[in-house]
Amino acid sequence: MAEAPLEPTGTGAEVDPSNLTDEQQMLLRLRDTLYEGSWEDFARDLRARRDARPRVFDIVPASETLRETIAAHLRQIDRLRNWERRHGTALRADGRSGSSPAR
Repeated sequence: MAEAPLEPTGTGAEVDPSNLTDEQQMLLRLRDTLYEGSWEDFARDLRARRDARPRVFDIVPASETLRETIAAHLRQIDRLRNWERRHGTALRADGRSGSSPAR
């Protein structure tokens, strides 16, 4: 299945696998633990939460702050996913890269 584009796409800083931010490490751990390595499933779930549609994880009530956080996470996921595509390898939360890009 083709991956849907993430929005909004941010230019932001380039991903540095040897110096991942705490947020990037968290997103990578969530992707690997909760979404079995799938960026698409992760992003789909975030977009559903943002749009108040049914979603996999429902922990806190929706708020403007949560929507802003989701938008920031989608931008960060876009940067991480693009880095993986360009380099042909999956990032890991420990700053090393794996053997193949995440889905």
